[in-house]
Amino acid sequence: MKTTTGNGRKVIASVQHALDILNLFEGSHAEIGNTEIAKMLKMDPGTVAGLVYTLRVNNYLDQNPDNRKYRLGLKLAERAAVLLDQIDLRKIATPYLEELRQWSGESINLAIRDHKEVVYIERLFGHHSLGIRSELGKRACLHSTALGKAILAYMNPEATQAILTGYEFIPVTPKTITGLKNFLVELERVKKIGYAVDEEENELGGRCLASPIFNNDGIPVAAVSISVPIQRLPREKIIEYGTKIKETAFNISRNLGYFPNK
Repeated sequence: MKTTTGNGRKVIASVQHALDILNLFEGSHAEIGNTEIAKMLKMDPGTVAGLVYTLRVNNYLDQNPDNRKYRLGLKLAERAAVLLDQIDLRKIATPYLEELRQWSGESINLAIRDHKEVVYIERLFGHHSLGIRSELGKRACLHSTALGKAILAYMNPEATQAILTGYEFIPVTPKTITGLKNFLVELERVKKIGYAVDEEENELGGRCLASPIFNNDGIPVAAVSISVPIQRLPREKIIEYGTKIKETAFNISRNLGYFPNK
């Protein structure tokens, strides 16, 4: 059975249904039973049972023996690891991220932009028991993160405008910038100093600094950030940390073939 999309291409319905099932599993739905899946997707229970069984025997789903509900299987983690290992950026950046962690003792993040979000593709936890931690594969808003600001500030103005047209400035915390005018002013400031600062805008109690990573065409393809509880990064140290994050981002960019004056 197939369905047709707006561009005329064919979508295999059974494959789409299987993907829809996998996409149900998130923070609030870590384990789901067949009946719940059928109700949530408004699908026939027999069809759901067959799809779930197929996903389970291929290890994309696992079953809790106590409640008979299903959860994501380890095959997904395996596939994700293969994907991340194929990203040259991650391999190139790793030694510089490690050096930044050794210098600061804090959590270090590497993220790329995916449409109107950033996706964390690498993170190194800090040496402190209490710190700001972002999980691998986590998504976050462009406007509330230093990572997102750093990438947007250095994109082609037309591309930035296209992204921000109709953009929803959702208040992630009470300190999140929620208006386009103020956000554009913030992006200008980022471009002037070379790094972005998140002042508890994505997580209360956390201060984050980020700088963009450029490819050989001078396009910001990612950003590197350092996340620190505000009590360990007072305002008087922001310039020092900002200088270091810029240096790290530049070194990674240079290894991607970036030369600012070429």
